[in-house]
Amino acid sequence: MELTPLDIRNQNFHKKNFGGIDPEEVKAFLETAANAFEQMSRDKTDLTERLKVAEERVNYYRQIEKTIQDAVVTMQRTVDEVKATAEKEAEIIVAEAKARAVREVESTKKEAEELRMEIEQLKQLRTNYFIRCRALIKGQEDLLSAMENDQRMQEELRARPAAPGNVLA
Repeated sequence: MELTPLDIRNQNFHKKNFGGIDPEEVKAFLETAANAFEQMSRDKTDLTERLKVAEERVNYYRQIEKTIQDAVVTMQRTVDEVKATAEKEAEIIVAEAKARAVREVESTKKEAEELRMEIEQLKQLRTNYFIRCRALIKGQEDLLSAMENDQRMQEELRARPAAPGNVLA
């Protein structure tokens, strides 16, 4: 049974004829007890209300904490995914750069070989050109020599006295 301040105030005691209690004293004590009990009841109600508010706040902060923890986990996953994606992209870029470098090296080697072959062809053409020029010059020199000899012979023939029966034009 729960005792209230009103129960204490309304409590009646039986009087005894011999050696009884002073009714005014009992009433004063009961009033003091009822006031104290009433104050404790208000304090209990106040504390219960404050406890309820505190529990609601704790629950609110627990929800916030859980939300933050979930956000941190999600953010960490996102960071890990972004990092993994960036690493994969970096690997792809490096692989493509290596492949491009290999192609460029091969292309450069091929161009260098083609240039070497072209240089060899040009050297051969130059050598052939020199040979033809020498042959042409030699042919012209021989022709000039033949023309000089021919001219000398004609001059010698003209310079000789004409023999009878030898008619030169």
